[in-house]
Amino acid sequence: MKHACPHCGEKSFSPIQKALAGSLRSTGKPCPACGRKCCNGMASIYFSTVVSLVMLVACIAIYLTAQEHVYSTILIIVIILVRFIAVFVFDMFVGKLTEPIRIME
Repeated sequence: MKHACPHCGEKSFSPIQKALAGSLRSTGKPCPACGRKCCNGMASIYFSTVVSLVMLVACIAIYLTAQEHVYSTILIIVIILVRFIAVFVFDMFVGKLTEPIRIME
């Protein structure tokens, strides 16, 4: 399953390359076919924001209601790791590649 470059239209990005391309906040990754930079679109930013807010609320709730701090600390670390994995998997399979806003040479 390859993803199409927004510049040349060729399906040249693997899911891992697409996930590592970053969001509109990054400079993007060059297309293997044409060499122009691409990144994930606004869906990546929206999903990351929603998941981060849910993670923050969950971590605060666990911290405030925890009886044993060892288990709550482990649970908070697991929640943070799940957030990063969920955003990475979302970037791999959902949304389209777009041109980056920030272009640095």
